[in-house]
Amino acid sequence: MRVLDQLPDAHSVKGKTYIVTGGHSGLGEETSRALASHSATVVNGSRSASATDETIRRIQSAHPNADVRFIHLDLCDLDSVCQFAKDFQATGLPLYGLVCNAGVMMTPYGTTKQGFELQFGTNHVAHHLLIKLLIDDIVKSGGGRVVCVSSMGHDLSPVRFDDLGFNNGKDYDKKASYGQSKTANILCAKAFNALYSAKGVECFSLHPGAIWTPLGRHMEKAEMVEWAFIDEEGNINPGFKSIPEGAATQIYALTSPDITGKGGAFLVDCQIAEPAHDQARDLIGEHSRHLYEVTEKLVAA
Repeated sequence: MRVLDQLPDAHSVKGKTYIVTGGHSGLGEETSRALASHSATVVNGSRSASATDETIRRIQSAHPNADVRFIHLDLCDLDSVCQFAKDFQATGLPLYGLVCNAGVMMTPYGTTKQGFELQFGTNHVAHHLLIKLLIDDIVKSGGGRVVCVSSMGHDLSPVRFDDLGFNNGKDYDKKASYGQSKTANILCAKAFNALYSAKGVECFSLHPGAIWTPLGRHMEKAEMVEWAFIDEEGNINPGFKSIPEGAATQIYALTSPDITGKGGAFLVDCQIAEPAHDQARDLIGEHSRHLYEVTEKLVAA
């Protein structure tokens, strides 16, 4: 599915600038390729300059005029997030969209530089801060979108407001941790949408689908079999989406006119869908507001 090829000229991305976190591989690389091949400027936020340079070479080999740039970003360190925002703003590029694509999945217990549990800190807290630092730039450009890449894995756990860090790792459950962080992505999009949709910035979250990417590198073989990623012989599930198919929903969330005015929605297969549990559905907005307030205190500490 090549979503951008189906968009009318009135909603072209040509000449606009977008940030993609984790744009050096997987869904992030495909999102960058799709945008840059349609004459958008793409800024990739990643820890690895060498990996991103390789990605840029791959994209430009197919699309010689593609404008894809690298700015260092380490989501495990909020100081790096702040520096990334400053470095981007120093370019003077007008920002029209931010795709919070980077993340980790089912890692062993660890913490970020500021002491947050690794999956929650990387997947949610750092992206919350990045959005907070850059969303006014989107307002200044005349409006645009923020996209938080979640997962159906959010059904593994709501946000554990009473124990975000799993008792400092003593009660760590990597599946629940991943689920908590992916629920947080959904609530984060809802919270920022409530604050900024009237200013012209709509925020969406999404499940890209089941895709074979480097994200699952921390899973044991038995876990991959349990989750039907592979069979007992190690063969990848033939029902998995391709990477372009997986990236389609986040490109749709970023660009499609069909969902204008529907900010805060959760998307699956380029359609609005219901999240898996009550906290993520957040029908009256209490959970997203609470998470926003909690996260603001975390990033201010």
